[in-house]
Amino acid sequence: MLRGWFPGLAWLEGYERRDFHSDLVSGLTISFMLIPQGMGYAVVAGLPPEVGLYACIFPPVVYALLGTSNKISIGPVALDSILILSGLSVLADPGSDRYLELAVTMTLMVGCIQAAFGWVKLGVIANFLSYPVIVGYTSAAAVVIMGSQLDSLFGVDLGNGNLPQLVFRLLGSFESWNLPTLALGVMGVCFMVFPQRVLPGLPYALLLLVIGMLASGTWQAESLGVEVIDDVPRGLPQLVLPNPTLDDLRSLLPISLTVALMGYVGSMSICKSLEKPTDRVPTQPNQELIAVGAANLLGALFRAFPVSASFSRSAAFRHAGARTQISAVVSSACIALTVLFLTPLFARFPLPKALLAAIIVVSVAGLLKVGEMRKIARESPREFWILLATFMTTVFLGVQNGLLMGVALSLAMVVYNTATPHMTELGAIQGGRLYRNTTRFPEAVVRQDVLIFRFDAPLFFANKDYFKERVCRWVSQREPDTLKYIIFDAEAVNSLDNTATQMLQQLIENFDAQGVEFYISNPIGPVRDAIKGSSLSDYMKEDRVFATIADAITFIDEGINLHAKDALQTNT
Repeated sequence: MLRGWFPGLAWLEGYERRDFHSDLVSGLTISFMLIPQGMGYAVVAGLPPEVGLYACIFPPVVYALLGTSNKISIGPVALDSILILSGLSVLADPGSDRYLELAVTMTLMVGCIQAAFGWVKLGVIANFLSYPVIVGYTSAAAVVIMGSQLDSLFGVDLGNGNLPQLVFRLLGSFESWNLPTLALGVMGVCFMVFPQRVLPGLPYALLLLVIGMLASGTWQAESLGVEVIDDVPRGLPQLVLPNPTLDDLRSLLPISLTVALMGYVGSMSICKSLEKPTDRVPTQPNQELIAVGAANLLGALFRAFPVSASFSRSAAFRHAGARTQISAVVSSACIALTVLFLTPLFARFPLPKALLAAIIVVSVAGLLKVGEMRKIARESPREFWILLATFMTTVFLGVQNGLLMGVALSLAMVVYNTATPHMTELGAIQGGRLYRNTTRFPEAVVRQDVLIFRFDAPLFFANKDYFKERVCRWVSQREPDTLKYIIFDAEAVNSLDNTATQMLQQLIENFDAQGVEFYISNPIGPVRDAIKGSSLSDYMKEDRVFATIADAITFIDEGINLHAKDALQTNT
């Protein structure tokens, strides 16, 4: 019964001491990543750094109970942060109490949306974003996030705007650059990047945070004009239920839907890419929606901001040896202890914002998938243009517009592929034993008195005009009075709607009037049933429908339908 309510408990079946040892080590490793990342991503979102720590404590525990994957790490992510900033900054000033109130309310709405979608079985929504769109969007978001840290790295106030505007303002304010801040930022990036090549696996982000705080407190970095974080509240937040107005809910709905969608799509992308057939608990999309939604619901009650799965952190989660989500519980406990006992250190040893910006820049650099872009450009130029459009829209017009562009292009591609599916003329090879695409098989023999073609999609209202136009074009290309037979190979057609049957009837009647006979070969069961139950039923005869193309050719040459019974079988 408990496993029915809490699917995460299934991973504890047969749990042993060695499993706990692996989870303990992994949990400590992830906590070292989460502390600087949580604070950094909260700052990116325009929120106080402690809000990021709260998001690392409560939501992962909820996911550990309700989630179905033992391979992902739930917590703050960069994409959510930049979405929050772009959506909420038009409603309130980042860093203000009003802004924090809206962020917590939005987190509650995100949780409600995700949980509700899970309850009504809408987990399939993850399929409406194509991989090229996700690559283009996440890569552009990484660039936008890096751009958002320019003011912290250079010690200047650049205001709001897209990346080109920020870069232009940065170059125009050269005389205002704070050199100590810039030096700290450059050293921070170098510290995060180069030692990894010699000693990989160490928590360099946490080491940079600790060393930077010690150095800042010892040499009074703030006196040099370096901005610092010196006030992080001690203790866990009180449980408070947000109290939004109806206007707040209306204003927050678009950004909440966006964050809910992207958080779930990101989590499911990681789950599906890592799932193994041998897993005791298969990833369940609808349950994942409920789990991530419940995690955000509880997080909102403790003043957290939205969470989802992180690509980089999930990779570290696995590489550190995590066996179950007990690892996430361990990391949550470590961060809770940090909030309870270590946050007063920030007053004595303030954290330079430039170092936090360096951690953020290096952390999101992995989202810039240049190699994947090149691969898509090489393998599918048409999809690369969709990727590029999503990328450029996100960089120049903002992350929300970029996401909308990606969704619109994904749906447009689906509509285009549905309305113009693959359709090809066939010719005989191997003495008529096989019939293949004439453009792929130059040796395929085409009889002038017979047109054979294949349609590789469901035939319905959206593509019936395309079907008719292609058939008529092939007919018009034959010499006058030579074409006597048309064979429609329906092997790849899995459904036929009423609009399509009406079109086929008109087409058959027109060809009959011209002295051209129209045959259908190899229709599968649902298509035969659709023909039998429509106005085409009069054509379900031995001289119209054939089990194979070869049977149709035999009938043309010898007047015999060798497998008529099989070709005409229906449920009625």
